Amino acid sequence: MIFRSSLFVLSFAVAVSAFAVHAAGQRAEARNEAAVLTASDDWLAAERRGDVSTLEQRLMPEYRDILPDGTVHPRSALINHAATLKDPSTLPARQLAAEFRKAHPVIEKAIIEGDTALLSYYSTDPRLSEQVRSLDVFVYDHGRWRALVSTHNSYS
Repeated sequence: MIFRSSLFVLSFAVAVSAFAVHAAGQRAEARNEAAVLTASDDWLAAERRGDVSTLEQRLMPEYRDILPDGTVHPRSALINHAATLKDPSTLPARQLAAEFRKAHPVIEKAIIEGDTALLSYYSTDPRLSEQVRSLDVFVYDHGRWRALVSTHNSYS
């Protein structure tokens, strides 16, 4: 009887795990620079399209956006703002992100240490009187790269 109970518990645990993976509907993302950059593109495209579902998946519940003046915006503010920016574009995320970055030049640097990735950006446009450096912190959470915080700092 104990063997049968253990077998049932083990079978149930396997079924629950399989359901969780199936419910997510996605394979685990790689833990490398290309995967983090793809996650960043996915996030940017979702934000530009107003794709709330993708934003909710890409942003950790604790996500915060910290502006140069120190103002902190929670995840909900970014999602609510994106929901009002419906862009009918059907371009793939990578292409949409590339077009955005072409119009808003930035240089990216990715540093990955374990389950944490830092993506740094700064403008290369000399016509701007005030430049902004940004840093996005991603964490590897349940097989996906998700944004935890973004910071932006002005410089001349």
